[in-house]
Parts: sequence; structure tokens; C-alpha cells
Amino acid sequence: MYFCGSFLVQIINPRTMSKLRILYVASEINPFLQTSEVADFVRKLPQAMQEKGMEIRILVPRFGIINERKNRLHEVVRLSGINIAVGDEEKPLTIKVASIPNAKLQVYFIDN
Repeated sequence: MYFCGSFLVQIINPRTMSKLRILYVASEINPFLQTSEVADFVRKLPQAMQEKGMEIRILVPRFGIINERKNRLHEVVRLSGINIAVGDEEKPLTIKVASIPNAKLQVYFIDN
């Protein structure tokens, strides 16, 4: 059921000859929030692809049960402060980031 990265090859963008950049958007990721097997899958697939040379970022919501101090989340100032329309109101968007222990993966959290 889980992804095996052994058959992946390094993917190069033919127009720019640079590494392929992939953004994963998910509702959960292990170790920050795990409510189903999806959290393990979202953790393993991006790491396997990164090990093959792709640039990977992961975006998840920052639910209230995610402990910012324990997981060392910190605000990404250059990405925060954007206003988004929510119904008739505009709300400030805050982006936080943390790294997955023992991996070089960055997880971005949408906070509001």
C-alpha cells in the first residue's frame, strides 16, 4: 500500500534544466498530526522523492492540537501578512514552518 521510491529517477524540468519542484498539500502529516494512514503516506512519499533529487515542500493546516513549542514551529515572515477573503471579510494569513526530525523536509502550516 505504501509508496516505494526505488523506481523513481531524478526528474529535470526540460525548459529550465532545474530540479522539479513539488508542493504537497495535505490535511495531516506524521509526526505533527496523525489521524489516519494518510499521515504516514504523506510523510514517506515526499521524502522518497526528495532523496531522488526533487525539491519538496509540504503544506498542511495548523490545527489547534499541533503544539507549536514542541514541534518548533516558527513564522515565515516573508510569506505571512497576506490578506485572504473569507466571506465578506479579509483575514490575515500566517504561515509557519517546521522541519521533520531526521529528514530534510520542510512542512509549512497555514495558520489563521
